Amino acid sequence: MTSAERRPALLVTRPDGQADELLDQLQLLGCEVRHQPLMHIRRFSDDDSPEAQAVRQRILATDEYYAVIAISQNAAESGLDWMDRYWPQMPAGVLWFGVGPTTALPMQQAGLNALIPEERFDSEGLLQRPELQTEAVRDQKILIWRGVGGRETLASVLRERGARVDYAELYTREPVISTAERWQALLGDRPVVLLSSAQALDIIEQQVPDLAHKVTALLVPGERGAGIARERGYSQVLVATSARNEDTLHTLREWIAAGAP
Repeated sequence: MTSAERRPALLVTRPDGQADELLDQLQLLGCEVRHQPLMHIRRFSDDDSPEAQAVRQRILATDEYYAVIAISQNAAESGLDWMDRYWPQMPAGVLWFGVGPTTALPMQQAGLNALIPEERFDSEGLLQRPELQTEAVRDQKILIWRGVGGRETLASVLRERGARVDYAELYTREPVISTAERWQALLGDRPVVLLSSAQALDIIEQQVPDLAHKVTALLVPGERGAGIARERGYSQVLVATSARNEDTLHTLREWIAAGAP
């Protein structure tokens, strides 16, 4: 049996339309690669719905904000689509932030100088930036681009520092429900499961009892998600620096080189 045959399969759980490039790259590692989305991203249309009206109000007022923060790639891409509709050119004087390089990339491609954390790529890391400390944000307005719901850490801390924080909730995340038979087929040989967030872990655990004993390892981007996984009993948690494909691949290559089963 070759080393490639001994390697566990890889199960990618990103939404449809956001996994193709990663799936192609993972094939080169010599592992069997599978794809099972855990959530569907539904972006709000620019219509007369209450959700769209709320987003439109925030987008039209973008020039009133000290900073705009995108908390995910979906938030960045959706927010930029709205900006394209209502701002022929981006308003001057606004600071732009992404919680990590994957989030910041579409903003940078749109010509924005999107700032990211210097080390830890999450809300906690972003809150370490000097531009978001108390002396900088006190009495300033900050807009957070995000999906409906989600963590409140970023807004709560910024409000404690004296900022006035608003949300533009741009999309919803809808869980993808699979049958027990489908999960048995996907997990029967204990693959490595690649997750994009702690919410993704919640979704799969709700469908698969005792998941920790049905996988070889979890791979998650960032220490926050890794800590949650460890607390829930996952003995082998691989931590990618960010959600970028290159960081995911680097983490897997290192694990395989170190003698992964």
